[in-house]
Amino acid sequence: MQYQHPKRKTKVVFVQLGSPSEPTPKALRKYLRAFLGDPRVVDINPWLWKIILNFFVLPFRPKKSAKLYARIWDGESFPLITNTRDFTKKVSEELKKIDPEGYVEVNYAFLLSPPYVHEVYDSWEEDLKKGTGATKLLVIPMFPQYSESTIASGIDALAKELSKRVKIPTFEVITNFHRTHAFINNSVNLVDKKLVNLEKQGKKIDSLVITFHGMQKRRIVNKGDDYYRHCYETFCLITQNLKNMKPENCLMSFQSRFGSEEWITPYTEDVVRKLISSGKKEIAIYSPSFVADCLETTDELGHELVNEAKEWGGNIYPIECLNTNQSWCKDFAKYTFTQAEGSAQDKENLEYKVENKYYQMMPRLEMNKS
Repeated sequence: MQYQHPKRKTKVVFVQLGSPSEPTPKALRKYLRAFLGDPRVVDINPWLWKIILNFFVLPFRPKKSAKLYARIWDGESFPLITNTRDFTKKVSEELKKIDPEGYVEVNYAFLLSPPYVHEVYDSWEEDLKKGTGATKLLVIPMFPQYSESTIASGIDALAKELSKRVKIPTFEVITNFHRTHAFINNSVNLVDKKLVNLEKQGKKIDSLVITFHGMQKRRIVNKGDDYYRHCYETFCLITQNLKNMKPENCLMSFQSRFGSEEWITPYTEDVVRKLISSGKKEIAIYSPSFVADCLETTDELGHELVNEAKEWGGNIYPIECLNTNQSWCKDFAKYTFTQAEGSAQDKENLEYKVENKYYQMMPRLEMNKS
């Protein structure tokens, strides 16, 4: 066999969680078994959780979850799947403009949906046989803030896949991008544009709620997970750069509780209810835990919370995720190229710095003693 020295190329993989194959109890049971069976996602005693999962969760929750997923099903797919696919395509198109030599290629994969991580790895091995395989693998989990239950879970999946392979490229994993200019600037522009459009419609927005996906409080307090700090940094950077909402009218909250444990507070529904009861009835809401709309944004915020707010006497105006916003795709293409080909200084310049004074104001999390 004749070997050819490979051309320098980085294969970038955008990794997302994924969605069920369809909104049916059967599909949700398979999805939830894989998702909730991950010890990074549910980190209690594994033997106890196995009993709870198989005898108390999986027999009942799939039917309920299927109804929720049915509300965001377009007949063929779910928002997370289509947005991730279309986002990757747009980033690829933008990359060709700044990287005509093709040093960087982008792909996408899901942990719980096709195309799976192993399928992307298979394609790399096939490229190697053709002499066109990448010399480096760069994995970017599409979760802006780090958490054990998302990023570490994805790294586990990658490590498991690598353990089965003979050929392993030089690889790198990006564990967060919440402070990047690409993410913050486009989030700010998205929120500001929505606020302007609402004002044009005659709606005077009293408050902006920045809501993040929740997490058990003990993970931060006892285990030292960085997630809460990353959420707070995101909140500060977005609110300090907004043009159409004063920082004092912005609130940080957490959503999507599961189980009986104490989760990070304040809870989103409590914050919204309190605002409405105080007379601030027109509320915009944005969730920068996600870059692509999914069940938590489209249904939990865009349907359930909207209806609850009306019952309480107020109005919620959800702001969609960045999804396939053209400016976001263009800036993330530059970010991706810099991570793959840039110098250390180039990479240093990708992020905002958070001033020390904001850390001094960060609310402290403590476990309730009751």
